[in-house]
Amino acid sequence: MIRLIVSAFLCLLAASASQAAAEAPATRFIPLELIVGAAWSGEKTITYPSGTFSEGVDQGSASVWVGPRQWTHPKTGRTLTVYDRTRGGRNAATQIFAVRDDLTAIGRVADSRFGISACDQEAKYPLGLWRQGETRSFDYTCWHGDSPRAQVASLTIHEIDFDYGGREHCLKIEWLLRAKDDARAVDHRIYIFAPGRGVVRQWQVP
Repeated sequence: MIRLIVSAFLCLLAASASQAAAEAPATRFIPLELIVGAAWSGEKTITYPSGTFSEGVDQGSASVWVGPRQWTHPKTGRTLTVYDRTRGGRNAATQIFAVRDDLTAIGRVADSRFGISACDQEAKYPLGLWRQGETRSFDYTCWHGDSPRAQVASLTIHEIDFDYGGREHCLKIEWLLRAKDDARAVDHRIYIFAPGRGVVRQWQVP
C-alpha cells in the first residue's frame, strides 16, 4: 500500500514538473552570427564572425556588414571591436555597430543620419540568452555634435524560434526607441532574422 502511495506521489510530481516545463517560456541563445547573417557553429558564446555579410531582405535595399575591426570611440576614447554596416537606396546609411559591454545586445556607435556623431551602449538587436515574450529596456547616450542625449531602447522577443518564408529557426523582435525624458516613440520597428541571412524583413510600427 505504501509503495502504491509513493508511486502515485512520484507520478504526480513528474506530471507537475512536465506541465511546468511545458508552460515555461522557451529560451534561445542569440549569437552575433544570426544578426549579421554568418554561419554559426552552435557555440553558445558571443563570437565575432569575420567577413562581408549581405542581409537577405525580401524587399528594399539590403545592408552589408563588414568586420570586425578595431575602432576608437570619439567621445569615450575606448577602443571597440566593431562592424561597419552600409545600405544604399532611398534610406541610405553608413553605420558602425558594437556589442554592449553586458553582451546582451548590439547597437550603433555611429550613424551617418539624424545628426548623430556617436552613441554608447545602444541596444538595437538582442544577443545572448533571451526568453519568448521577454522585454528589456536599455539606457544609453547618443551625441548630436557635442551635445549628449539620454535615450532608452526596448527590445521584445515576439517569436523566439519559428518558420518564416520556408526558413527554419527564425527570430522576430520588436525595437522601440525613445528619448529618456519623453514617452513618445522616436522609432518603432519589427525585425525578422533568419539563420545565414540576417534581417529578412523589417517594417515600421505605425
